[in-house]
Amino acid sequence: MDRDAQVDAQVAAHADRHFRERRGKLALWIGLVGGPLLALASLHLSYAVVPWSCNAGRELPLHLIAAAALLLAAGTFWLAWRDWTRTGRRWPGEEGDVVGRSRFMATLGVLLAAFFSLVIVAMWVPVLVFSSCQGA
Repeated sequence: MDRDAQVDAQVAAHADRHFRERRGKLALWIGLVGGPLLALASLHLSYAVVPWSCNAGRELPLHLIAAAALLLAAGTFWLAWRDWTRTGRRWPGEEGDVVGRSRFMATLGVLLAAFFSLVIVAMWVPVLVFSSCQGA
């Protein structure tokens, strides 16, 4: 067995053990659904805060909501990236084992976290450009 095959076997054995545990599964799910849920939460919180922000004349809470959501989405990206690295940094194939499923979830988590981080930034742009009282 050559050195690359040995390294792949060690990575797969470690990943198999990790992703069979509850902690490994939880990290995969947080990496997968964290970005979309944070974008949704940011949107809902911002809509709830706009009337107060307009009446009080304070824009800071809207910026804090967007910044917190972006920071947390970056955290879900890091979590998914770490899980993808743990599975061997390869594109998911057709494996049906624990490592193959974990690699698929981690890869999808990286892509979703990156996309929804951009969505959060896109939702932050109007807060930067317009007043919270415009259109009211």
